[in-house]
Amino acid sequence: MNDRSTIFVIGAGPSGLAAAWRLREAGRDVVVFESRDRVGGQLLSVRRDGFLMEAGTTILPEAYDSVMGLVRDIGMTNDLVPANSLMGFMRGNELHLMRSNRLIFDAARTKLLSLRSKIEVAKLALDSFRLRKLLSYEDLSIAADYDVETPEDYCRRRGLDGELYDYLIEPTVRGGAGVPGDVISVVEFFFLWQKVLGTRLFAFRDGYSSFPQRLADKLSDVRLNTRVHTVVEDDDGVTITYEDARGVHTETGAGAIVSSMGNEVPDLVPQLDPDRADFLRQLNYTSTMSINLALNRVPDCTASFIVVPRPVSEGLFAIILEHNKVPGRAPDGKGLVSLFMMNQWAVDHMEASDDEVIADALREAEKALPGLGTDIEFTRVNRWYPVLVYSHPGLYKKLGRFHAARDLNSRIHLAGSYNSSGNVNTATTAGERAARELLTALRRG
Repeated sequence: MNDRSTIFVIGAGPSGLAAAWRLREAGRDVVVFESRDRVGGQLLSVRRDGFLMEAGTTILPEAYDSVMGLVRDIGMTNDLVPANSLMGFMRGNELHLMRSNRLIFDAARTKLLSLRSKIEVAKLALDSFRLRKLLSYEDLSIAADYDVETPEDYCRRRGLDGELYDYLIEPTVRGGAGVPGDVISVVEFFFLWQKVLGTRLFAFRDGYSSFPQRLADKLSDVRLNTRVHTVVEDDDGVTITYEDARGVHTETGAGAIVSSMGNEVPDLVPQLDPDRADFLRQLNYTSTMSINLALNRVPDCTASFIVVPRPVSEGLFAIILEHNKVPGRAPDGKGLVSLFMMNQWAVDHMEASDDEVIADALREAEKALPGLGTDIEFTRVNRWYPVLVYSHPGLYKKLGRFHAARDLNSRIHLAGSYNSSGNVNTATTAGERAARELLTALRRG
């Protein structure tokens, strides 16, 4: 194809598909390239024997405004179902229940914390209120002035350490990012607290994969099993070089959006500004494993999401009871549970066999759900790398400089979840912004 009106989108995850949809909506011809054999990126739903498993991302908060907007625009509103928003926070062998959309209120009433710690929650609520307008899905660098410490450092400075940190604050970080609270930016914690966990939850009736698949179905040209090598800009447009089963090809178009993992972008876009390329190359990504357990009975637990603190388990950060989250995930009388493992645990087990992974993970999970291993019908182990950017303190200051240096008149624009705290909505928002800015650049051109 040598069509100077076509726009290329590299990557068919939520970010790339959101960009492609908005470009199509604006009347542009779009071609999407995806190296995998499916669309969706880290969104992957799998059906087996009457169970509907989420192999990747499983949480859909109401606060995901860009996702919810796309859901409405592509006609999927009736595919959304409210989810059970009851969360369980562990302390020792006890599980304390709180509502995700009432975390501050329930934290003040729960027996998870002592009266002294409950009083200290007021400090957390005040700081959270101060930051609320800076916690942007589109660009978290606007909160860079607060990006100077880890959640652990913040809690020590504000007198929120001890049980409040161990059983509420750090578990929030672990549950949202899969890493301990002593390695990432405190901005990440406040973002997770307000924009991810602190809201009502929803689910797609046919699984998360139905969302990117519906987007792809509405696009005329999505090419799977196709790896892009380079995207180069010239005075008239862009030239893209890619490889598929038939060999290596070159095509020209009006512009391109690159929606890949950040550290892969400099190789795809060789003309990228050197300072911006260095920022992207230095991004570090986390790993995780999700383990689906199909059960022959329903566990005795009403929560849909169990947050596991470090004093209970170093390796396990969350347990999702999918059968509680939304109806229809498991056959009647049966259960479906997913375990999510910390980054370091996943790194240490990445080369282990599935049997070894399941055995080690169950030892951790049975601290929350005793006897879980005796009820298993079958299992699925999902290994994920890369997942989220490690947001060490100072990252968002650097991100601000990265954004400020972008060329808004370029015919190549970047999208991806590295623009803010990593999640489906951040990726979607980044794709929409890239589409908007590329369209503006093409109109100027």
